[in-house]
Amino acid sequence: MALGLGIQNFFTGLSMTFKPEVRPFVMMPAAVSFVVIVAGLWLGFSYVSDLSNYLVSNLPGWLTWLEWLLVPLLYLAGILIGAWMFGLLAAIVGSPFLGELSIRVDPPSNPPQRAWWQEVAPALKRELRKLAYHLPRLLLLLIVSVIPVINVISPLLWLGFGAWMMAVQFCDYSTENRGADFKSTLSKLKQHRASALGFGLCTTVGMSIPLLNFLIAPVAVVGGTLLMRDLYARSST
Repeated sequence: MALGLGIQNFFTGLSMTFKPEVRPFVMMPAAVSFVVIVAGLWLGFSYVSDLSNYLVSNLPGWLTWLEWLLVPLLYLAGILIGAWMFGLLAAIVGSPFLGELSIRVDPPSNPPQRAWWQEVAPALKRELRKLAYHLPRLLLLLIVSVIPVINVISPLLWLGFGAWMMAVQFCDYSTENRGADFKSTLSKLKQHRASALGFGLCTTVGMSIPLLNFLIAPVAVVGGTLLMRDLYARSST
């Protein structure tokens, strides 16, 4: 089953991430992710606290009983959304290290002959290209989410979009190491959309787990690299 291929590669990546030959290349991106996510959640908590205080103070008298439910829900939503967003930001910031990790998992025939610090500018340029792809679609989804009646399906659309975005984000390292452009990643994933969504769904769930999600970026890079290797192998047969 195509969906199962993506799920299988995610969990294969999870087990492979802790192998001795790969582990040294996981430490740096995991450390970067941890710092970004902790700082992001700390910042997010301050905003959630201000928002909850504002909402509670403006509740009508007959709705003050909702305070016990509203405040925990706001903090829970803030934790889950913040963990996911800052997990993605950590992947962007740590992209030069994640590219090197992808090379160690599936060495390309012509690997880059540059030091890791020389990969920073090209890696960030690639990340900006991904953002240019994601942001208009994100804006469209936000608009759909506030349209009455249609917004009933917005949770499913958000889940699907999140899964697709995670697949694009973490499978692209392998394509980049092969010397192909970003459009090649999109083309390959569109040809195998179910596998991409299966992988992306697992990554999305992992990204939403606070504090543990600092390990998901390296895991997703390993899994995404293995998935792309499988997809390229299938195309060549």
